[in-house]
Amino acid sequence: MTARGSAESILGVTLAAFCSMAAMRLSDPLLPAISNEFSILTGEAAQIASAFAIAYGISQFVFGPLADRFGKLRTLGWAVCSSVVANCAVGLSTHFETIVFWRAVAGATTAGVVPLAMAWIGETVSYTDRQTTLARFLFGVLGGAIGGQIIGGVCADLGHWRAGFFLIAALYLLCWLQLRLSGQLKVSIERGHSAYRVSALTHFRNVFSASWSRFILLVVGIEGCFLYGALVFIPSYLHLEQHFSLTEAGLLMASFGLGGLLYASTAGRLLKRLGEAGLVRSGGVLLCAAFLTLLATGLWLIPAVAIFAMGLGLYMLHNTLQTQATQMTPASRGTAMSLFACSLFLGQSIGISAAGSIVNQFGFDPLFWIAGISLLVLSIWIAAILNRGHRNQD
Repeated sequence: MTARGSAESILGVTLAAFCSMAAMRLSDPLLPAISNEFSILTGEAAQIASAFAIAYGISQFVFGPLADRFGKLRTLGWAVCSSVVANCAVGLSTHFETIVFWRAVAGATTAGVVPLAMAWIGETVSYTDRQTTLARFLFGVLGGAIGGQIIGGVCADLGHWRAGFFLIAALYLLCWLQLRLSGQLKVSIERGHSAYRVSALTHFRNVFSASWSRFILLVVGIEGCFLYGALVFIPSYLHLEQHFSLTEAGLLMASFGLGGLLYASTAGRLLKRLGEAGLVRSGGVLLCAAFLTLLATGLWLIPAVAIFAMGLGLYMLHNTLQTQATQMTPASRGTAMSLFACSLFLGQSIGISAAGSIVNQFGFDPLFWIAGISLLVLSIWIAAILNRGHRNQD
């Protein structure tokens, strides 16, 4: 691939990641509006988030082997095209059960975007440049997270929350056209790889046979459980407990993405200064402090700073795990990254379900305490393992 072709491909997968994250985070500010429309509890409304996460995780068992068989960009293109239809179907649904079903379908189609994009980066970018390239890729991921939160909050306050899903579908369509017209999907089709002819079972065996791979999959699942399980309920907390409008809650949540953008723009310097273990440990400290600060009442600046720190802390922790994941099993990188995402989102689905029960029975405060302390302990554990140098050097 030429340098220009590589740059175009990175732009294409970054745009796809923007759409993917916007679709994922769109529902967070919508929970109060949906619970009001269908006369259900906020924890019950969160089924639209957990259904998305469960389907996203399970679908990785399909997308990983498909990507290793047919090519990562080509498979990503299929996922983007399918996501247009799925998000339109969510917007057209009038029953809560139907919305949950189509959100699950949307989660399944979205599953083939970010993991395969990262696998493609892992395959085409050297390890020494990979963390900074993934950090730049995060601009698309975080831009989508910011955009999805804002779109969801504005649409909910305007009383037309379904419009958000149609807008996401339109963005996916534009992304697919960009990929198609630029010829990137054709390039993916033309380039073969000997690994594509290996069976899916062999790819799974390659990943699970390595102890470092199993460790990374375990800790990212735990991260997803405690972090994203609590994150989904922050807009509802801001609206119900601190009395912000849904638009204001969505704008405050956008500071999460801004924290991540700060990391993306300084990743190289942070890595040189702190090292991988230091990044992970510092990220855990920030996450714990952010969740506890969120419980303080007062000016809008308090949750804004807390959520900003949460975004910075998350990506200090998570981007390090992502970089490690791209190197787990190079011969089965598509499957490895898909299993990484599978573990993250299955952990997230468990976390959302558990968090919904906690919120319904005990309120928001215990949820944020549990999330903050657990993530601090997790980061200390991961940093200790990294310091011992227990990683796959394939």
